[in-house]
Amino acid sequence: MRERIIDIIFAVPVRVKIIGIMVLPLLILGSALNYWIQTGLSDWLSYLITDERVQIAMEAGGRSVLLVTALAAVFSVLLTFLLMLSLTQPLLELRQVAQRVADGDLAFRARVRARDEIGEVADSVNQMIDHLVSSQHKLERTNKRLEAINRVALAASRSSSLQEILDASLKATLSEMGFENGWVYLQDPNKGENQFELASVISVSSEIESGLRDETFGICACQKDLLANKIGAKAIVRKCRRMNINTLPDGSSVTHVTVPLSTHERNIGMISMLCSQEREISSNDLGTLTTIGKQISEFISNAWLQDRLREKEVARQLLLDTLVRTQEDERARLARELHDGAGQVLTSLLVRLKTLEKRAPSDEFRDDLESLGDATSAIVEQVSNLSHRLHPAVLKELGLEAALRTLVQEMLAEAELDFDYHLDLGGQRLTSEIEISLYRIAQESLTNIVRHAKAEHVSVEIQVTSNNVSLYIKDDGRGFMSDNLGHKASRDHLGLISMQERAEMIGGSLAVEATPGSGTSINVRIPIQLKETE
Repeated sequence: MRERIIDIIFAVPVRVKIIGIMVLPLLILGSALNYWIQTGLSDWLSYLITDERVQIAMEAGGRSVLLVTALAAVFSVLLTFLLMLSLTQPLLELRQVAQRVADGDLAFRARVRARDEIGEVADSVNQMIDHLVSSQHKLERTNKRLEAINRVALAASRSSSLQEILDASLKATLSEMGFENGWVYLQDPNKGENQFELASVISVSSEIESGLRDETFGICACQKDLLANKIGAKAIVRKCRRMNINTLPDGSSVTHVTVPLSTHERNIGMISMLCSQEREISSNDLGTLTTIGKQISEFISNAWLQDRLREKEVARQLLLDTLVRTQEDERARLARELHDGAGQVLTSLLVRLKTLEKRAPSDEFRDDLESLGDATSAIVEQVSNLSHRLHPAVLKELGLEAALRTLVQEMLAEAELDFDYHLDLGGQRLTSEIEISLYRIAQESLTNIVRHAKAEHVSVEIQVTSNNVSLYIKDDGRGFMSDNLGHKASRDHLGLISMQERAEMIGGSLAVEATPGSGTSINVRIPIQLKETE
């Protein structure tokens, strides 16, 4: 209840409070005097005059007191109005200032009329607006810096090669910072750490560019300071003595802004931008350029890393190609030697045994020769099968579909496994590299199933579309933990790793799904270009 009464009192407008402060005491005083005249004054006057005259005096005094009180109240109201204006007008002005500031007019300020409490409030409001303006300017500068940095980063991120990144970054930096000419120096790793190469130029005259490329000049002052770590990581403004001043249209000396490019390990170069002597470079501009330089340095470093990664990937691809080609050549050589060498020798031996069998002096000796001939015939067949698997002639002559059909039937039937297959290439031939790779992947997969899976049923499927060919092989064997495939050092999965490398070598992918006790499946997907069958 008490707090509510206090809230009601404080809720009364200031004008009403001021009027009450001025008028209420007068009314109380007038009422008190009138009451005293009506009651207490008559006792004093009764000693001096008659009762009739006392009554007349009392009435006249009461009227006088009421009149004086009314006049005083009217005068107090007028005086209160003037005081109210002097008190409320500054407050109304402060409210107007607050509304103008809320509408975005930060140039408006409160007028300080006097150094009293209201004046101190007005001064505090002005200080608050000044701080708000300062904060807004800082925010605008920060937003401008971030926008410039984001535009440069966006331009660089859209580029792929190092040269495109340098050209796009330099062009965006010149545009955002209001410069027209610029160039980029990078350290040339092929010429040594103290050698710089002009990597990119924008809107630079041929005379100035010739001076920038002049290696007889040696390294300039900026490059020396960069190598000596005197520039640090901040952009600086300085004159350049490398270029001939006669090459400039107005014959003035060359002033440029230098932005160092550096990584965590070393300095890698610099960006330089020509600027006129009238151009004032603020500390905020230098800070923005410094941040842009750090960001461009990261893009350059990433581009170098990507180039090295691509070079290593190309070298790896060449190594794999050479390895696979050598492996296939060796398989073909072994197949020929088995067929032409061991195969022919065994065939000759089989013929001699048949001849000796006809000349055998006894039935027992003939039976021994017959058994020896059967064993030799089995060896000849095994050598023929081995030669065929090392270098399947059907793959070259009839294509992948026929070769896989023969492979599945021979390997799985020999292992006494139940199987089904769906091989449909639509009568199309693939490139020899893809056919050999898919055949070897299927051969390795079926070999693993026969040797290790302990499966009962195997499914083989190959399908082709206009964009890719997919090979799918699944068994119901014991399976394994497919997570261990990531450890390439594991000797247990060298076959799967070899299959994966073969798929990647021709631009494809191999996915393995395996669970202990639930079998294994591999899915190979290769992008293709079909060729017409002959």
